Amino acid sequence: MCLSTVYKNKKEEACVIMRNVMRIECRDDCVILTDLMDRSAVIEGELVEANLVDGFVIVRENIPA
Repeated sequence: MCLSTVYKNKKEEACVIMRNVMRIECRDDCVILTDLMDRSAVIEGELVEANLVDGFVIVRENIPA
């Protein structure tokens, strides 16, 4: 099983959105994350990078105008 840590904008500890993410969906300009405990988080933005070997994902958050 490949679980990942998802970061907002850059791979830094202070930017962690969610750990142990098992599912990522991109829908309607949002990235929907679901972790191993079936908790969800929705980030308005886009997927920038997914490195499943190293277990990290970077999401760029949209900043409202």
